[in-house]
Amino acid sequence: MNMIKNKWIIFYAIVVSAAAVFAYFSYLKYSELENSVRIENERHVNNLTKVVNSFFIQYEAMLQLVGNELIEDELYKDRVKSAKLLDKFRESTPLIIGLGFIDPKGNMLAANSNISFQKVNNILKTDTVKESFFETLQSKYMVIGRVYFFKPLQNWIIPVRKAIYDTDGKVVGVIAAGVVNALNNNIFNDFHFGNGKNIVLAKSFQSGFYRIFHTNHDINIDIRDLYTKPISTELYRSINEQIYKECHMTLEDLKTNNKICSFEIFNAQNKSVIGSIGYDKRYKLWVIVYSDNYLFLNDFFKHLGVIVTIYFLLMGMFYLLFKMIAKYEQEKESDLIYRTTHDSLTKLPNRTFIYENICYSKKYKLQENSEILFLDIDNFKNINDKFGYALGDKILIIVAQRLQSFFSPNDIVARQGGDEFIIIHNTTQKSLDELIDVISMPYIVDKLEFRLGVSIGVAKHPDDGDTFDTLLSLADMAMYEAKKVKNSYCYFSAQMREKNIKNSEIESELRSALDKNELFMLYQPQINRDGTIHGVEALLRWNNKKLGQVPPHKFIPIAEASGQILKIGDFILRRSLNDIKAVYKQLGKTFQLSINISIIQLMDHKFFDTLLAILKEEKFDNNLLTLEITESLPIDDIDYVLPILKEIRSENIHLSLDDFGTGYSSLSILEKLPIVELKIDKAFVDEILYSNEDKNLVKTIIDIGKNFSMHILAEGVELEGQVDLLRKYGCDTFQGYYFSKPLEKELLVKFIKECKC
Repeated sequence: MNMIKNKWIIFYAIVVSAAAVFAYFSYLKYSELENSVRIENERHVNNLTKVVNSFFIQYEAMLQLVGNELIEDELYKDRVKSAKLLDKFRESTPLIIGLGFIDPKGNMLAANSNISFQKVNNILKTDTVKESFFETLQSKYMVIGRVYFFKPLQNWIIPVRKAIYDTDGKVVGVIAAGVVNALNNNIFNDFHFGNGKNIVLAKSFQSGFYRIFHTNHDINIDIRDLYTKPISTELYRSINEQIYKECHMTLEDLKTNNKICSFEIFNAQNKSVIGSIGYDKRYKLWVIVYSDNYLFLNDFFKHLGVIVTIYFLLMGMFYLLFKMIAKYEQEKESDLIYRTTHDSLTKLPNRTFIYENICYSKKYKLQENSEILFLDIDNFKNINDKFGYALGDKILIIVAQRLQSFFSPNDIVARQGGDEFIIIHNTTQKSLDELIDVISMPYIVDKLEFRLGVSIGVAKHPDDGDTFDTLLSLADMAMYEAKKVKNSYCYFSAQMREKNIKNSEIESELRSALDKNELFMLYQPQINRDGTIHGVEALLRWNNKKLGQVPPHKFIPIAEASGQILKIGDFILRRSLNDIKAVYKQLGKTFQLSINISIIQLMDHKFFDTLLAILKEEKFDNNLLTLEITESLPIDDIDYVLPILKEIRSENIHLSLDDFGTGYSSLSILEKLPIVELKIDKAFVDEILYSNEDKNLVKTIIDIGKNFSMHILAEGVELEGQVDLLRKYGCDTFQGYYFSKPLEKELLVKFIKECKC
């Protein structure tokens, strides 16, 4: 047993020793191959630096020549002649796709014919141009700027600029050229290294190191990221450390000693690469050639034994297979998590993301004095209804982009759903007024311009609540308060909480009000100027055992918000028609019946059919019914309800505009809506005897109504002097306590008989 054990010990010792010897010789071979790659890369950098320098010197000479011809006899002031000259030079240089002459303030003075002055009037409007342009004004050499996508020519270009001086040494202007920078058409068209080699030209700007050229063979980065984003600080630091380790110099040292140094790093794609770097002083360019380590690793493995090669290939195949499977599963899981926690349209986090990261995992915590914002786009439904959901989705994407740009990375911007967004605002640098201005900016979609408002509710942590659920509910409550004004914001308050509790109680009791026969109708007479009865207005009242008498202005908005107004509206219509028919029968005469209609009823697609069905069922004369709509009808809703109102009027049902003078755009409403009666709001009648302003306003309203051939009715009349003045101004009908308070059906009959009207 001990002998077997010892043999295995010797065997393992031999295996270990052989592995050590194998590793040593493998290391020597590895070092030899790696060193050959470094030497090759350094040779390429040396050659490339000369090629690049020579190339740009030629372009500099060409720009100097063109610039001198342009300033000679001030040729640049003649756009036609200067364009011909610039076209001639551009045609002689295939890589040049645009030439222009610019004054020291950035204004384009001359350009070849393929550049529109309307599109490029001042190049300093582009942030990527400013720094290198000002550098050009201070330099005797040609200056290479940051690569950018030149929209007028629809191409990525390397900008080169040369200041042109007059005989007094003063800068007259800058001659600029765009060198095409496409993957298969660039300054290295005739320079080939073979597979796996990459060329990089880079330059330092104030905002970082930017690539001027990249062959992009192996990394396949999106070209926009390649040229618009700076080289990462981590990558720059890594190269600097490796150069110091290998050559005992920094990148700053390389600028002055004309040396070429090699380095080995992990690039942005986490691949091990060997590169060499040199510097061109004249044009301040870093020239880099690098290649993946696999180039010499292939040669390394070829020198190993067949058995070892087969072994490693098999192990490598299994490793790659399992790595691929693991990667696939990981990507699948990540994609599933992303889809679950992000909105598919805007790509913003959704409510699930917030709950997962704040309520459950506690990955994010609500900070001290942070705010929960609940945003709702005002009247967004109208856009979807009028222009379709596809266009509405495009607008929502723009809204999401504006929100992301407005808030800082420390804030969380999420989409609740529909046109609602949730913001966890952890910073205080941005004001809500600024946010409203940003959202209210015009939206240009499919060649159409839209303007939107936003209502914002805000709850503070921890003042208003400790949990996200609580804060979101309070912010939602505050948002509905902001909705009353629209395009505004509202902070949650204790008074709001009390009001919400009271409203919840009203809503709860209101749900059973009809079943308990708590709702009833009163009728207020409307008297003509000659003393005869014109009609009555049906007024809903509610007497609840728990709440007592609840005023209409308190429970009607709650009925609208909770959706109960449709059922209550049917009750009002049926009960009023039935009551007034009975009054007609007792008196042996007829008059107008006015009933208030909620905007919620008008927006209901069944309203018109239901109205006609009830009138037919009750056998009520359509011509005796007047439906009152309020002037506070939102402007955005008018176009939606206008066809419905026209259908109603076509059935000989009268339409009256209530509360006239208190809405948004009185004249535009009068022109659009098919109304026959105008009601002057009580607020103006109250002060008509004491306020010249109200007198003039009432007189103007009556004149406007008469110009539109409308019947004028003043409500809230309580004094004889008011009646006399209104009659003098031409008012047709009066309604108010001067004549009668709202009456029950039986008292209404008695009133009409006694007044003999």
